[in-house]
Amino acid sequence: MKVQGFGSQLWDTALGLQALIASNIADEIGPTLAKGYDYLKKSQIKDNPLGDFESMFRHLSKGGWTFTDQDHGWQVSDCTAESLKCCLQFSLLPPEIVGEKIVPERLYEAVNVILYLQSENGGVPIWERAGASSILEWLNPVEFLEDVVVEYPYVECTASAIQALVLFKKLYPDHRKKEIENFIIKATKYIEDEQTADGSWYGNWGICFLYGTTFSLGGLAAAGKTYGNCLAIRKAVKFLLNTQNDDGGWG
Repeated sequence: MKVQGFGSQLWDTALGLQALIASNIADEIGPTLAKGYDYLKKSQIKDNPLGDFESMFRHLSKGGWTFTDQDHGWQVSDCTAESLKCCLQFSLLPPEIVGEKIVPERLYEAVNVILYLQSENGGVPIWERAGASSILEWLNPVEFLEDVVVEYPYVECTASAIQALVLFKKLYPDHRKKEIENFIIKATKYIEDEQTADGSWYGNWGICFLYGTTFSLGGLAAAGKTYGNCLAIRKAVKFLLNTQNDDGGWG
């Protein structure tokens, strides 16, 4: 038996690279971008679990990204979405600066993983499809963590998936077009439905309402929602203004 620990190398790299790409100084930091892009390409999961993996209650993983690196092996929805978004952004940069572009088939495989993971309510869980009975939580052996036995959808993962698929749809408009459009519609409604009364969203994977609200607003904006056409965004803006600290920052 083996215990596979993990860090956050992939997640940190994907977000860091997106920040560097957004800085519009690619010609000055080409080697850094190229090394990061190479790490992303090497870290994508290349195969599904061995054998008849579905009968062993495993899930589609080929094309996904993990929290750490390829060896970790567990597909993670938002790591896959942020890495896909990153690779799509790299495809728009000169290859002589950032290196050889990832082939479209690898991007298609990432899309397969994201579409596969969406729940019936439109939300996206972290590791596997949601839907098991919450009664199973009674089997939880951990006293200080709740809701860890079965999978649940999360606004952060859903928002990352929306952003990645919107960009993918722009660059590859004919690939699984209708499925992607339906995914975005359902995912957007899920995020709107999950908003709390004060305009925030609960974040499970960061500190807490600010994190959930940040991702949710990014997902809604990618789906075409604006302050003018979306009540959820107007409520969220009010929440952010009301929770700003006196020094101008947020906790």
